Amino acid sequence: MDTLRSLAPMVSEGLQWAILPQLKIGQFVAEKAIGALGPQKPAAPPVQPQPLPQPVQAAQPAAPPPRHELPPGSYDVASITAEQLDGLKRSKNPKDQALAATIQRSRTAYAELLKNGSQIIAHRNEGNGGQPVLTLLPPGFDPSHETRVHTHYHGYNATVADDKNHGAGLTNRLAEIQKRGGPQTVIVLPECANAQGGKYATDWSNVKSQSETTNQALQAAGVSNPTYRVVSAHSGGGDALTYALSRDKTGAGLQADRLELQDCLYGSQGPVANWAKTENGRAARSIVYFHGTNNASDSGLKSAFGDRYQRQNLGDHNKTNQMMDSYPD
Repeated sequence: MDTLRSLAPMVSEGLQWAILPQLKIGQFVAEKAIGALGPQKPAAPPVQPQPLPQPVQAAQPAAPPPRHELPPGSYDVASITAEQLDGLKRSKNPKDQALAATIQRSRTAYAELLKNGSQIIAHRNEGNGGQPVLTLLPPGFDPSHETRVHTHYHGYNATVADDKNHGAGLTNRLAEIQKRGGPQTVIVLPECANAQGGKYATDWSNVKSQSETTNQALQAAGVSNPTYRVVSAHSGGGDALTYALSRDKTGAGLQADRLELQDCLYGSQGPVANWAKTENGRAARSIVYFHGTNNASDSGLKSAFGDRYQRQNLGDHNKTNQMMDSYPD
């Protein structure tokens, strides 16, 4: 045992001399390798996990503007109550009864428009002599935006709300105008004093002023920014223009950027030609005569309005109504 202990230092020293050369050689090789690789950059920090992208939310469609609160005496055709309608029917005032009849007709005639979101407002209008007026607002109408307004006076054997098969074709044409014109095209339909179904001669002696009729209808419907006005009259509806112009010689009773005469020269051509000399007449941009079967001369109109006047020959009385608002301004 003592012999082994005495040999331990010698063995340890021998191992040291045996191992040291190997370590130095390894160190030498490592230094040469590092030198060949060049200076080393510090290790990049570990990649941090990124949060997953959130799904893009689809843009929500803008809410339609709230509907205008109607003033007393004006009714939403789609939502008038049975009690309100019955009250108009039972009224001793014939004009209230006429309003009730107009509302009932319009519910049937414009059922498709109402289903698609149009609003139809009915009221008695002082500019129309207290007789009914319908105002058609298309879906999405915004009263604060610029608005094109079309006021139309119907002819014999018609009303403001005839069924879609009526020969005059007004109901179908209004739907086309509204669809083409978009949400800012408003239609105003004054009624005559003796509106009824079947054959009859219209009585437009109720008309006091077309301009007042339209303005009152727009006010009741909350339309605040009318920028372009079309006025049209078909057949016997030309009498409405005659009455409006005869009641105010200044021409203020008729206001139109575009006036359409739809085979209606049964006496209205003279007053309309004289209107050309008034302030409102001079402001009109275009006058269009749709000629169907009426043989009256339009030479006075052509002379009065000059380059602003144009004539379209259609050869059919009712087609002139069906072509309303179909030509460029």
